[in-house]
Amino acid sequence: MNEYLIPLTSACTLVTLNYLALKVHSKMLIDSHEHLFASLLTGLASIIMMLVPLPETFGIIDLRSLPIFMAGLRYGLPVALFSTLLPAGTSLIVSDNQAWFIIAQDLIAPAIISSFFHNKEYRNGFMDIPIRIALQICAFVYILRLVTHSFLTSSFSWSYTLDQLFMFAITSATLFMIIIMVNDENNNWRLQRKLELQANQDGLTKLPNLRSFMPIAQRALHKRKVSIMMIDLDNFKLYNDRFGHLEGDQLLQEVSSVLHHLIDEQDYLARYGGEEFILLCSETDPTRVLSYGQTLCTSIAELFLHKKNGLEAAPISISIGISTSESSHTDLRTLIAEADHALYQSKHTGKNRPTLYEHPQINVQKMNA
Repeated sequence: MNEYLIPLTSACTLVTLNYLALKVHSKMLIDSHEHLFASLLTGLASIIMMLVPLPETFGIIDLRSLPIFMAGLRYGLPVALFSTLLPAGTSLIVSDNQAWFIIAQDLIAPAIISSFFHNKEYRNGFMDIPIRIALQICAFVYILRLVTHSFLTSSFSWSYTLDQLFMFAITSATLFMIIIMVNDENNNWRLQRKLELQANQDGLTKLPNLRSFMPIAQRALHKRKVSIMMIDLDNFKLYNDRFGHLEGDQLLQEVSSVLHHLIDEQDYLARYGGEEFILLCSETDPTRVLSYGQTLCTSIAELFLHKKNGLEAAPISISIGISTSESSHTDLRTLIAEADHALYQSKHTGKNRPTLYEHPQINVQKMNA
């Protein structure tokens, strides 16, 4: 009876190793070398399984195949085959003349079979691994074992078949547990990602919020000169008063969507608050950045020209204030305050226009010219 406890002990050891691997993966920044990391851990897990041989009555030497199953399932054939190198080398060193047969049956065949069920979404965590796959993989592998045994011995053995059924149950249950653990870790990751997204995203417009905008803009400002555009929706209060807040929210969503598609690909748009948006712009030439702002104003005014007839005297448009950094050492909050000051000028000189903030030294130079 004690021989039946050995595979159970090996299975528990493997589940523990998988738990540790998941925790190490979640705590370390290994994304750029994840395939190598996965291959090495899988190979080491297989070697640990090789250190606990099973009784001969079970017809297999150990559970070295199980880690290979997960490598093929999550990462595909290349990683699964690469994962077999360490245990295959170990097998060649410690085994007898049957080493190549053992490598083919217990390492290479599981790598190939499990890779047929591979889906790239399993690795990135966006899709759970179906539990039924564990049963399918184990069934294919152990049918292969029974066929191979019958072919080599030219006979059928009920005792061998029953022992294989026991091992089929052990390996299937172990693979069930490992898949459940991986899915649970992925669910936690997806939940964390969703919470982070909600914390950094404006709920109404789905644009980034100011909280996420500030560190991104700060990093960009440290690397190069940038421009900040403060964008305000003209006549929004009148629109809200006339048509209600639900229509006002709808308008904000539409304007944010249009702006998002109008801006240059390398620029970064966020909702500042209320009816204001903020844009991190890579263009710093005064003439071109003003032209850029004018294009945004003109496009919004034309697209929303006939929005809700009844506001002809107060059409929907945007006003923009622009400030350009003089160096990478410019303070971001100062830059935003300057853009906000330029926006105030746009608002009080007719709206639907961009205004570039002029630094005091520039005004002095103009007066002395």
